[in-house]
Amino acid sequence: MQALSVLLAASVAFTLSPVHQLARITPAHLSRHDQPLALATKAKKKSSVKQPMASKSGGGFGKKPDGAAVAAPSAAELLKKSMDLYDQIQRDQRLLVSSGEDGSSDSGSDLGFSVSEYVVTVRLTDCVSEAADAFADWVPICVLNLKCSTSADTRELMPQAIGASVKEILEAGCASVSMLRKAPRTKVQYAYEPIDSYNTHVFEGLFSRSDRKAQALAELGIESGASPADVKKAHRKLMMTLHPDRFVGDEEGAAAANDRMIRVQQAYEELGGGQGSATSGYAAIGGKGRVDFSGALTREQLGALGQPRVAQQMAIDRQGWRCGIYPLEPSVCQEFTLRNVMAAK
Repeated sequence: MQALSVLLAASVAFTLSPVHQLARITPAHLSRHDQPLALATKAKKKSSVKQPMASKSGGGFGKKPDGAAVAAPSAAELLKKSMDLYDQIQRDQRLLVSSGEDGSSDSGSDLGFSVSEYVVTVRLTDCVSEAADAFADWVPICVLNLKCSTSADTRELMPQAIGASVKEILEAGCASVSMLRKAPRTKVQYAYEPIDSYNTHVFEGLFSRSDRKAQALAELGIESGASPADVKKAHRKLMMTLHPDRFVGDEEGAAAANDRMIRVQQAYEELGGGQGSATSGYAAIGGKGRVDFSGALTREQLGALGQPRVAQQMAIDRQGWRCGIYPLEPSVCQEFTLRNVMAAK
C-alpha cells in the first residue's frame, strides 16, 4: 500500500491507461526538446558547483594535496554525459539516413558504421524493498542507441553495452520513479528489445488493443479475466473441433473451419499465447509474434557492471562501439510501475 500511495502521489491526474499522455517512442520523439529537461538541468547544476579556489601562490584551502584521489562522477553526471553521447549518435544516424537518401549509400555501409536503438527494461527479483511491487515485472526505463561497425553483431554487443551503462540506466529510472533508489542493485535484472518491436508490440499491443482483446476473448468463447490455463484449454478445444480430419469429404466445411482456425490462433496469440502473467505479463504482451524481447540477461552476459569496456575507446572500424542513454518520459515508467502495483494487490 505504501508503494501504491507513493506512485499515486507522484502522478497526479494520472490514470491507468492514459494513451493521450504517452508519447510513442520514435527517434523523432527523442530529441532534446521533446524529452524532460529536468534530468539534464539537474546534472548541469550538480556539475557546475563552484570548487574552492586555490591561491595564486599555490597554497590555501583550495589546493588539493599531491596524490589526492579525484572524486568519481555522480550518477546524474554520468547520465548527463551519456545523454550528450546519445545526441551525438543520433546526429550520426541522421547522417546515415541522408547518405542513403541521396543515393551515395544504401545502408550506411560506405560510412563503415551502423546505429541501432533499443528500449531497456528493468525489474526486481527476490527483493524486500519499497520498490518491490512497483518493479515486480519489467518496466521500460530508457532508450539506448548503439553505434558500431556494420560487421558487428549487435546481439552480442547489447548485453555488454547494458552492463557498462547500468549506473546511467538506473539513474534514468530513479529520476522517473524515485523509490527505485532504495532497491538493492544486486536484485536488479535487465532486458532489452529493438525500439520498433517495442512500438509495435508494447505500445500498440498494450495501449491500443482493448478492442482486439475483447474480440479475441469472444473468438475463444471465454470471459475477461480468464486464467492462462483457461485460455490454453479453450484454444486446444477449438483447434480439435476444427481439425481437418473432421471435415473429410466436406470441402466447404473444411474451408470454413480453416478460416476459423486462423482466427482462433490469432486470438490465442493476442491473449499472450496462453502465457498469461505466470512468468511475466510484460513479456507476454504481443504473444508469440514478439520474438525480439531478450528476457532477463545473465550476469555472465552483462559482464562487469558499471565498468567501461575497452571497445568503447577503440575506433569503430577496429570493432569499437559507442552507446548513449536517454530516459523515457516519466509517465511511461510510472504507467508500468502502477500496473505492477495494482497487479500485486
